[in-house]
Amino acid sequence: MNLADTLFLTALSILVVALAAFSVAVFTGGIRRAGGLAGRPGVRQVLQALELSPGSNAAGTRWAFYLHRISGVGVLGFLLLHVVDVSLFAFSHRLYNHVHQIYGTPAIRALESGLIFAVLFHALNGLRLLAVDGWGLSARASRLSLWPVAVITVVGGVAATIVIMAPVA
Repeated sequence: MNLADTLFLTALSILVVALAAFSVAVFTGGIRRAGGLAGRPGVRQVLQALELSPGSNAAGTRWAFYLHRISGVGVLGFLLLHVVDVSLFAFSHRLYNHVHQIYGTPAIRALESGLIFAVLFHALNGLRLLAVDGWGLSARASRLSLWPVAVITVVGGVAATIVIMAPVA
């Protein structure tokens, strides 16, 4: 492993940790906006504070709210990392090829599969939000429009994962 590989993997690790920290911050902010949690809360109390409990009318749209923010930051982070690693080509073709061999490893392929799910969800949910806001759709229509987003994300993500992971198997 050379210096470029080490720097790439370090940057990727920082990105993953930053995304995890951002996810915690998003959920913590949701709990704080809900008035916080008293005592020793369990999973049920946390889900209720975040309006994510299964019985809640807004559970689907709240999950979409949180996941949209997290997927957006994840996609942005990967895009920035990708721009940097592709720019290695301008400095050295050998260095570029060496760093891009890392993309063939099972762990990075799994992360790329997660990236596909994030891109699909973020793009489709963004279009859904544009439709909800632009056409003034009702709360019910907003909830119902999550189903096609979820189905297309899962079907497209699973199909892409099969293609991405096939060389590993």
